[in-house]
Amino acid sequence: MNLNQLSTEYLIEEMTTEGHSPLKFLCNDGEVYYCKYRTTMDKQELNCLAYEFVCSMLLKKMNVPTPSTALIKISDGTLEKSKITKNKRLKVGDTCFASKEIKNSMLLNDFSQIVSKKEFNRLSNPLDLVRIAIFDLWVDNIDRGKVLENGHNYNLLIEQIGVKERVLAFDHGFTFGGLNRIGIFNSNFPIEEDNKFHQSPYYRIVMSFIPRSIFLEVANNFVNLLTNNYEKDIQNIIDSLPQEWNLIPNLKSRMHDFLSNQRRIENIRQIIIK
Repeated sequence: MNLNQLSTEYLIEEMTTEGHSPLKFLCNDGEVYYCKYRTTMDKQELNCLAYEFVCSMLLKKMNVPTPSTALIKISDGTLEKSKITKNKRLKVGDTCFASKEIKNSMLLNDFSQIVSKKEFNRLSNPLDLVRIAIFDLWVDNIDRGKVLENGHNYNLLIEQIGVKERVLAFDHGFTFGGLNRIGIFNSNFPIEEDNKFHQSPYYRIVMSFIPRSIFLEVANNFVNLLTNNYEKDIQNIIDSLPQEWNLIPNLKSRMHDFLSNQRRIENIRQIIIK
């Protein structure tokens, strides 16, 4: 898989988020991207950028909507320090993970809850929420569904397409256990259910409008997809990433072993359908 490689032309703003606080850049293809690097002293945080690319690839292979991604190099004259608070370690020549802006979209939050069948019917892909919930358990996403002081962190975009709305999954930097488990995540760890998307109010409300038989069919079919062999796909992604990120040496095999563990996959099936 060849990753799209671009460069920055103009810094629009630094986003204020709980996590990586991405920088919003206009890039040399004329499109806007949200660029992530690292915001802490720990250089191992760059492994989280690899997580982003791997999760994006997996979601696309499984036909779950997610923004396009790219490797973006910071060009000379585009890093306006006056606009930057959390990304001060970023410098000209560094390469970032980037997620392409989805036009006519907004972040899902607790104020955009579905409360009626009419609102539910506006969703063009409600069954993808089942798939996203399963995916998050599979990759141990500790961020989507997390309880915050002012609600929940959903990391979902709602794209307006005519009179319909489409849900897209984004922001997968805190998968594989996040920062605290870089280099140590493995399939022997118990599956964490707390603060996951399948426990969130939005997920539960949407599921209440989906017949149980349809839910079970979609859930079981998607869990079956997890048993496919993604080893070469993961390897191709990791091998395409910048050497200067200094990713942990065994990241490819660790990811594959984690995702291909059959016991974990069957446990995920039981968790999601109970």
